[in-house]
Amino acid sequence: MSVSGSSFSTTSLQRKHHAQGLKNSAKTLLTMTLVIVMAAYFLLPLYWLLVSMTKNTTQLFSTPMLAFPRHLNLVPNLDWLSSYQGGIFWRWVLNSVIYAVITCCGATLVSAMAGYVIAMYNFRFKRQMSFAVLGALMVPSAAMVIPVFLMIKSLGLINTYAGVILPMLFNPFGVYFMMVYIQQAMPMELIDSGRIDGANDYGIFFRIGMPLIRPGLVTLLLITFVSTWNNFFLPLVLLNNSNLYPLTLGLDIWTANLNTAGAGQPLYPLILIGAFLSILPMLILFPLLRNYIVSGIAMGSVKS
Repeated sequence: MSVSGSSFSTTSLQRKHHAQGLKNSAKTLLTMTLVIVMAAYFLLPLYWLLVSMTKNTTQLFSTPMLAFPRHLNLVPNLDWLSSYQGGIFWRWVLNSVIYAVITCCGATLVSAMAGYVIAMYNFRFKRQMSFAVLGALMVPSAAMVIPVFLMIKSLGLINTYAGVILPMLFNPFGVYFMMVYIQQAMPMELIDSGRIDGANDYGIFFRIGMPLIRPGLVTLLLITFVSTWNNFFLPLVLLNNSNLYPLTLGLDIWTANLNTAGAGQPLYPLILIGAFLSILPMLILFPLLRNYIVSGIAMGSVKS
């Protein structure tokens, strides 16, 4: 009886392990399938854009959607892009770089300093200021377009680089993000230690605080760069000079005038290759800054 009972228990245990193994395999297979589907969902449009920018207008409608044409037209498309309307596309690229670089650096610094003050100092109306930052986050950005336009117009900055950059330097999300991050990443004791060593408030922030919050700064820098690079409504309202357009607004104008190119040739190739070039900075920046972002998230999770 004991031998039979032991054999039965062993068989039952093996069946349980086998069932658990099948269950784990099914979960792994389901997870991998979901990951592959999500990767295809995000990468397939990028691949289609890469394929499409090597085709001329005729090939776009006569060849399979995801297949490269027999004769690549990438170089002719680039030549057309560089010569169309006097090469204004590259002026739009330069404008986008100016807007994005100045805004992301300035907005990150302003947000870091504001978040540092709110997180690390005790002062009158601190609680109200924190609520004001949270309240600003709840206001839709589209609702701020008209007030911003009136403010920029009163300053005489319509159709200027400064008129586009100035409103984007003040980012409620950036202030809140850095406020929370600094509370987790920077001990209060460092301020007292810095003061004992003779450092003033600016010295403590730039010499002690900045190295500690670098992952958060890089994360916010990337988020701000992407939002500024893709910004459309603010330039649309503030600019009517095509020489000041960013890429987003310029490509939208081309899309609206799709069939008005010279010799009756639609602008499909220009828009497609321009769209691919417009997302190229993000494709480069994300891999380069990935380690900073991951370390920032890891630091936040450990601190919390």
